[in-house]
Amino acid sequence: MVNDTIEKKKINFKLTDTVILLFALIVLVIFFGLMNKSFFSYNNISSMLKNMVITGILALGLTPLMIARGLDISFGASISFTGVLMAVLYAKGVPLPYVLIIGVIAATIIGYLNGVLIENFNLLPIILTLGTMSIFNAVAYVMSDAHSLPLLTDPLYYFATKTFAKVPIPLFLLIVFVLVFWFILTYTKIGRVIYIIGANPKVANLSGIKVKNVRIYLYTFMGLVAGIASIVMISITGVGNPLAGAKMSLPVLSAVVLGGISLAGGAGSVWGTIIGVLIVTVIFNGLSVLNVPSYYIQMFQGLALILIVSLYEIRNMRAARR
Repeated sequence: MVNDTIEKKKINFKLTDTVILLFALIVLVIFFGLMNKSFFSYNNISSMLKNMVITGILALGLTPLMIARGLDISFGASISFTGVLMAVLYAKGVPLPYVLIIGVIAATIIGYLNGVLIENFNLLPIILTLGTMSIFNAVAYVMSDAHSLPLLTDPLYYFATKTFAKVPIPLFLLIVFVLVFWFILTYTKIGRVIYIIGANPKVANLSGIKVKNVRIYLYTFMGLVAGIASIVMISITGVGNPLAGAKMSLPVLSAVVLGGISLAGGAGSVWGTIIGVLIVTVIFNGLSVLNVPSYYIQMFQGLALILIVSLYEIRNMRAARR
């Protein structure tokens, strides 16, 4: 009897989504390494890890929001707008610390407006954030006259290019984010509240949880995260680009959904999200190393997102029937 119980536990552990994702990641790394030896070069790995920081930060910010049945696809436009805004302010002689603070505040306000409008007027998150995405993309174009604006400073250049123990410095920022989000979702009251809201908002309301307020906070926090990601973006590229965040939505959403965040809410983890980010990054980098054109990579990402969502929904339907 005891042996049977142990065997069941072992089987359940082996079939954990996170373990399966980790195995898929290892297979992808081995595959691309065999296809092109330069994939394992220090320069490529360093570049890949540095580039995944922005996707990782955004995916982590989106994780608690989607667990609580929220959704924000405007973060790419927020990055574009705040990047251009910071470049414009810096060009006008505003000191760098104030420029960065204003940029983060602006992105946070965008997130707050998303939350207030969605929760107080019962708007569909995808429709509202699609609208704000269009608005702030347009504002970024107007402010920059559709050109990249330089923002080259020694502190940002140092942050983006230097390493510690051969590890890119931006990666340490992502590690801090992972640990903070993991601690919040796992060991704090707000983490438990987020999962309760995602599981059943009506029950959460009846139990005294102010669901709308919590979600507004999460949208606001997503805006804050987008502002930080914009600083990382501008430190790596050295410019405020109105197109900087245009293609961020697809890889970030793919990573979050691949990591096990249910579109119905109530499920998911930080570790699943970060493995999803790694898988998306490895696929993009691996295909780039193999000289696959960017438009094919984008097409593959779209197909992968559709496939991932479909597989999760099929599995959830089967589980519900059981």
